[in-house]
Amino acid sequence: MLWISFQASVSERDNLSKLYARMIESSITRMVEAVENNLFGILQDLELEEGDLDFTIYERRIGNLIRFAPHIRQIILLRGDDVLFNSNMRSLAKVDLKRLSFPDKLFNALSLGIQIGDTVHGRFLSEVGDVTSKNSPRKLIPLLLSLRNNPSAASYRVLVGMNAHYVDRLFKTTDLGDRDSYALLRADGTVLLSKGRESTGINVIQQAISSFKEGRDESHLREQDGWLEKSQSTIRFSGKYPLGIVVSVDHGATFSNWLDENKILILTLFLATFGVLVIAFWLYLDLQRSKILRKEIRLLSSAVQQSPVSFLITDKQGVIHYANPAFEKLYGYSREEYIGQYPSIIKSGMAPEEIYKNLWASVNRGETWQGEFINKTKDGQLIPTSSAISPVVDDDGNFDYLVGALMDISVQKELQEKALAASREAQLASEAKSHFLATMSHELRTPMTGINGIIELLKSNQCTPEQASDLLDDLGSSSSALMMLLNDILDLSKIEAGKLQIELLPCNPCAIIENVLHLFRETAQDKGVELVSNAQEYRDIWVKSDGLRLRQVVSNLVSNAVKFTEMGHVRVNLRVTPLVAGKISLKIVVEDTGIGMTPEQVNTVFEPFTQADASTTRKYGGTGLGLTITKQLCQLLGGRLKINSVQNSGSTFAVDMPVDQVHAPHGGVSQDVDIGSLQMLLAEDNVVNQKVVSTLLRQKGHTVDIVSNGQEAVDIARQKKFDVILMDMQMPVMDGVEAISHIRQEQGLNCTTVIFAFTADAFPEHRGKYLEAGANDVVTKPLNWAQLHEKLTEVFRARVK
Repeated sequence: MLWISFQASVSERDNLSKLYARMIESSITRMVEAVENNLFGILQDLELEEGDLDFTIYERRIGNLIRFAPHIRQIILLRGDDVLFNSNMRSLAKVDLKRLSFPDKLFNALSLGIQIGDTVHGRFLSEVGDVTSKNSPRKLIPLLLSLRNNPSAASYRVLVGMNAHYVDRLFKTTDLGDRDSYALLRADGTVLLSKGRESTGINVIQQAISSFKEGRDESHLREQDGWLEKSQSTIRFSGKYPLGIVVSVDHGATFSNWLDENKILILTLFLATFGVLVIAFWLYLDLQRSKILRKEIRLLSSAVQQSPVSFLITDKQGVIHYANPAFEKLYGYSREEYIGQYPSIIKSGMAPEEIYKNLWASVNRGETWQGEFINKTKDGQLIPTSSAISPVVDDDGNFDYLVGALMDISVQKELQEKALAASREAQLASEAKSHFLATMSHELRTPMTGINGIIELLKSNQCTPEQASDLLDDLGSSSSALMMLLNDILDLSKIEAGKLQIELLPCNPCAIIENVLHLFRETAQDKGVELVSNAQEYRDIWVKSDGLRLRQVVSNLVSNAVKFTEMGHVRVNLRVTPLVAGKISLKIVVEDTGIGMTPEQVNTVFEPFTQADASTTRKYGGTGLGLTITKQLCQLLGGRLKINSVQNSGSTFAVDMPVDQVHAPHGGVSQDVDIGSLQMLLAEDNVVNQKVVSTLLRQKGHTVDIVSNGQEAVDIARQKKFDVILMDMQMPVMDGVEAISHIRQEQGLNCTTVIFAFTADAFPEHRGKYLEAGANDVVTKPLNWAQLHEKLTEVFRARVK
C-alpha cells in the first residue's frame, strides 16, 4: 500500500507537470497572440498610409498597448532598419537586429510573420559602444512582427520587448517545488528563460527539437534510476508559435515529501494507523485535485469570458448550452434567447449546404473544422466570420460537446475590398494614361509632320511664290494647332491646381458669339453644315464676366458641334432672363444634328482625355480635353453646363450662369502711331530665337544688340543706353530675374529703361515674381507680334512725353 501511495504521488506530480505545462503554454500563446492582434492593425494602417506619416496616432495606440499589457516592456517601430518610434524615448539609432539573434526560417505559419530572438539582458537596443552585462536583472524576449512571411522584405516592422520576468511569474504561480525546474524554449532548442538545470539538459533539448520537427504538441521524457523514476520532463509546444514549455518534476523531492508526511504512520500506527493515514492522504490529494481543478476552471472561464472572440458550446446535436459575453454583444441575443437554440439562429443562408456537410463530417471524425461564414445578427446585420469548430474528445475518442470560436473579420474584409478597389482604380488609371499618351502623341506628331514637311519644301527652293504663301499659311495653322493643344493642357493643370484666375470685366456676349461663329463659318460651309445664331437680338446687352474665358467656352462648344456634325445645322441660341438685384441669367445653348451619344457616353464625356469611344478619336481626332475644360470654366464663372444627347440625332449643350448686367463701356478709339526706331537689347540664349526675333525687329526699323546670358546683359547695360530690353528669364550663367535685379540696383545707364520679361512661362502666378524683380511687363513665347508692337508703342509714347 505504501508503494502504491508513493506511485500515486509520483503520478499526481507527473500529471501536475503536464497540467502546468499546458496552462503556461496556453497563457504564453495568448500573450503573443494579443501582441500580434493589437499590432496587426497598426502595421496594416502603416502599409496603407500615403504621404507623410503622422506618428502621433501610432504613438498613442502603442502607448495604450504598453500601459494595459504588463507582459510588454518596450515597442519599437521600424522602416527597414531605421527606428521610426521607440517607446522608451531613447536614441533613434539604426537597429542591430543581428544582436537579437533572430533565426532565418522560424516563423509562425498561421498569420503574421513573427520571429523570436534570443533573450536580451539589460537594454533592448543599446547604442554604439554600450556594453551590457549578462548578469543584468532586466531580461527581455524580442519579437519581430511584419505583414510578410519574410520580415526582412517588409516595409514596416515592429520590434517588441516581452517582459521575461512577467513570463517567469507564470511559472512561479504554480505549485512547483524548489527542486523542480522549468524553461521557455524556442523551437530550434534555444533556451529563452529557465530555472534549475534539468530543463536545459541535453536530452530534454534534443527531445524538444525532435517533438517540434515531428509536429507533436506534447511529449514526455522520464529519467529512471533503476526501478525508481527519478524525474519527468513535460515538453509542450504552442500550436501557433515556435515556442515550447518544459516543466521537470524531481521525484527525489516527491519521495522526500512523501516520507516526511508518512514516517510517523509507518513507525507508530503500523497497519491500522497506516490505513487511516492512507485515507487521510487520499482526502488530501482529492482536496489538492479540487483546488487545481477549480484554479484551472477559473483560468479557463476568465479567458473565455474576457475574450473578444465569440465562443459557443453545444451538445452533439448542436443545441447551444453556453455562449460568452462577446457572442451576446456581437449578435445581440440574450442568454434566455439562445440557450436551447441551434446555431442556425445566426445563419444568414448565404453559405452552400456543402459547407455544413463538410463541417459535420470533420467534427464526427474528431477533427477541428475551420472556415468562413457570413453570419446574421438579431437585427439582421451581416457579419463576415472566421470560424473554428472543435469536438471535445475524451480519452476513448468520443465526444458529447462541440466548441465553436467565431471571430468577426469585418475589418479584414473591408481592407481587402479597399485593396481590390485600389487595384482596379490603378488599372483604370494606367489604361487612361496609355490612351492619353497615344492620343497626345498623335495630336503632337500630326501638326509637327506638316511643319517638318513644309520646312523641307521651302528649303528646296522649288516652290512658286503662291505655293510658298500657301505653305506659310499652313505652317501658321499647324503652329496654332500646337499652341491650342499646349494651352488646353496648361488650362487643365491650372484649373485642377486651383490657380486659374478669372478677371471680371464688361463684355458683350453677342459680340463673343458672333466672333466665334466667324471663325468656324468657313469650316461649316465646307462640310455643308448651316451655322446660325440669334445672338444679334441681344447685341446691346453687356455683362460683367471674363470675356476671354466665356469666348473659350463658346469656342469649345461650337468647335465640337461643327466637328461631329456631318450634315444639318449647328445653332447657337442666346437667351437673357432677368433675375433680382441687377442680375440676369445668361443662357447659351449650342445645338447640333451630329452623331450624338449614348447615355453611357454622356456619363464619361466630361472626364479628362476621354471621348465618346475609341472610334471617335480615330475619325475626328482631338485629345478629349475640350469639354473637361469647358465644364470647369463654367463652374469658375459661376454657372453650370448641361448636356442632352441622343445617338445619331445630335446633342445640345446648355451653359447657364447668373451675371451682373452693366452699361456698355465708353472708351477712346486707339490710333496707329509711328513709333520710329528704338535702340533695343535682346538677351536670349536660343540661337534660333535670336535670329528670328532680331531679324523681325530690324525689319521694323529698330536697332538690336544680342547677348546670350544674363551676365552679358548686365555687362553691356553698364556701357550702353537702351530704349527697351527684352530679357529671357531662363538663361545660363545668370538667369533673367537676377540680371534684371542687377540692372535696377546698380543705378547705371539703364536703371530706368523699360525691361520686358521674355518667357515661355505662361503661368499668371509667376508674373508677380518677374515684376517684383524689376520688369515693367511680361511678353510670352511664342511671340505675339501685335502684342509686342502695342507694348513698344506705349514705350514710344512715354519717350515722347
